[in-house]
Amino acid sequence: MSTPPPVRRGQVWSATTARGLKHTLLIIEADAAMSAYPLTVVGAVCDTTGTAPDTLLSAPISKPVGATVIGTQLHTVTVSFLTSGTYLGIVPAEQMETVSRAIRLSLDLSD
Repeated sequence: MSTPPPVRRGQVWSATTARGLKHTLLIIEADAAMSAYPLTVVGAVCDTTGTAPDTLLSAPISKPVGATVIGTQLHTVTVSFLTSGTYLGIVPAEQMETVSRAIRLSLDLSD
């Protein structure tokens, strides 16, 4: 088993909870914040089932997995939980912009 890469903004991970629920998360926390608080990370839920509604508060991604990022479903998880799962890859920069916009809208943050 290879060592997972350091956790960074834009990465997608899949991990399973103790109850057996599989979650796919896109890391949205700023890299500088993760450096300051290295034990936890903030991620947005990625719906990979194709059933999430297309709204202003969601954003589609196509790489590294086809999914809809749900801008209202933000979770703080431990880095150890995340890295116990599978690293799937990086979301392209232009798709991260769309994700960032959906999250700003969901939290009522202005540009």
